[in-house]
Formats: sequence, structure tokens, C-alpha cells
Amino acid sequence: MTVRARRSPHHRPRAALLASVLLLGGLCATPSPALARQAQAPAPAVALQAEAERLAALLPGEVGAALVHLESGRAVYVNGDRAFPMASTMKVPVAVHILKLVDEGRLGLQQQVLLGPDDIYPDMGGPMDTHLSAGSAITIRDLLHMMVTVSDNNATDILIRTGGGTAAVQQRMRALGVDGLRVDRYIWELLANYYGDAASQARPLGPAAYGELSRSERSEAQRRTNMDAWNVDPRDTSSARAMAQLLQRTWKGEILSPESTRVLQQIMLDTRTGSARLRGMLPSGTPVAHKTGTVGDVINDVGVIELPNGRGHVVAAVFIRSRASTEARDAAIAQLARAAHDYYLFVP
Repeated sequence: MTVRARRSPHHRPRAALLASVLLLGGLCATPSPALARQAQAPAPAVALQAEAERLAALLPGEVGAALVHLESGRAVYVNGDRAFPMASTMKVPVAVHILKLVDEGRLGLQQQVLLGPDDIYPDMGGPMDTHLSAGSAITIRDLLHMMVTVSDNNATDILIRTGGGTAAVQQRMRALGVDGLRVDRYIWELLANYYGDAASQARPLGPAAYGELSRSERSEAQRRTNMDAWNVDPRDTSSARAMAQLLQRTWKGEILSPESTRVLQQIMLDTRTGSARLRGMLPSGTPVAHKTGTVGDVINDVGVIELPNGRGHVVAAVFIRSRASTEARDAAIAQLARAAHDYYLFVP
């Protein structure tokens, strides 16, 4: 049975009706610039935002986090613009600066650096003070590898000096437009300040004096006073957003040449520290290119997690300043990384 619609007494001619339909279709097909921009904006990751805030609130102290899907731009931030001590995650901007100098032809990865008598500080962590001495030669690439993979602090200071000093690294970050990230001190300087000494580049501390300082006895109260002062020092700090921006742009190939980008990615994939942090709760075998940082109350991990099945990458920067146990702080980073991994994997 066919039901015929009644014609309205106020019907418009067919041509006029057709023109109206075409006009409406044209309006729908040509959105306003504002609507177009809105359509292009990444969808907010509401559920991940709530979960990241919940996880961060479980840990006493402060947590700063940036969890960004590299390909889509979807992002979640917790205290994203708050400055935290970078500790050894400052080696990421140092590595970027050195590789940029390589791209500019001012350094070479196979270039040898001859070590002098004041280049190796004792008790700084890493293999250099154990296996190398004045008169040894080591390549820029090997220094980069030791700086990142085993967080060798002597390698870091040699690279900073070779790259023109801390001011050159900081100038590089400004030139790249990375705001909210500061590189102010050599590692020997940063750690001397942590121990309560006012050493600086203007008032340097040599290897022998540094060794005495690092081994000197300090009461628990004095250590706490020193640590509290170091925790709020604005130097050598970064926001989670700034560190994530540096990693995003590097991984997208916007900062370094393709070859230098691959070098940094491979070195960061080889990182051997912090297995309980970003990598701690991820599925076995998940590729994670990252750099950790640890000084006193500060435990950090920053890097890029590769999702399976071609689903892209998660840029994660997590900074923690807390008196909680090492295990609790590591777990907080691991939980945030797993939440981001699963969300960006399963919520397209």
C-alpha cells in the first residue's frame, strides 16, 4: 500500500524547493573557518585526563605530567606548566644541542675528545671515572651513548663543555622556541649545590675538592635542608609541557636531520636505567626510548612509547618531587605511562 503525502496549501514551487535544498547543502559543505578549525582540533582525551589526575593525586608530593599522542596531537597535562628539577633528564636537551652541532658541521660523531686531568670527577656515577683517565680519547657518539644510556655525568659535562657550555645549550633551546626549560649548570655544579656547596662556574670546584665534598658527612637535618633548597631552585628545571614539546618536535623530524634523529632515537631506546618507570607496567617488549633522572626527592622519566599495530607513539614526560619511597614514585610514573598507552591504543 502506497501512502501519498498531502500537498500543503502553502507549498513552494518545486524549483524554489530545490534551490533551498542546494543552498542548505552548500552551507553544510562549506563550513565557516571557525567550524573548520574546531573540526581540525584534536579531540580532548577526557577519560585519560581524569585518570591521570586521579593517579597523580595518589602520591604525596607533586607530579607534573604530559601524555601526548604524537600523531593525533591529543594530549593530557597534569600540572603541565609547573617547573620541576630535571635532574638527569636535562641530558635530553644537551643531546639535542650536540646533535644539532653535528648537523651544522661544527662537530662530528666520530670526532675524538682527548680527556684532560680535570675532566673526570670522582663519585659522579657512570663508567668514565672507572675506566678512563687523563690522556684517554673518546668519540662524541660514545659520550652521547654513555650520557643517555647509563646516565654518565662526566660524559655529560664533557659534552656540555665541547658544545660551548651551558649558555650555548640554553640559547639553543630559546632558538628552537622551547619555553619553560632551563639548562644552567654542569652536573658537577648541580650536585655540589645539592650537597650544600655554593660552587658555580664563577667559583668552580675541581675533581679533588668535589670528591671530598661528595664523601663528607652530613647530618640528616642538614641533608634535608640542602635538599629542600635544591628542590625549589629555579635553575635546571622544566615543565612537563616543555619537555614533551622538545621530544615531539624531535621525533617529528622538525629539529634534527633524519640521521641525527635516528641516532638519538636509537640511543634513547638503549637506556638501561629506570626499568620500573615508563617501562615498568607496559606490555613486555614495548619499545620505549627514554631518559631518567634521579636526585633526592626527584624522580623523573621522559621519552616516547611506541604503540603496537601502527597506532602511533605516546610522548610521556613525568616529573615527581615527593618524599614517598622510590618504589612508590617509580610506580606512579609506570601507572601514568600504562594509562596513556592503553587509552591512545584503544580510543581512536
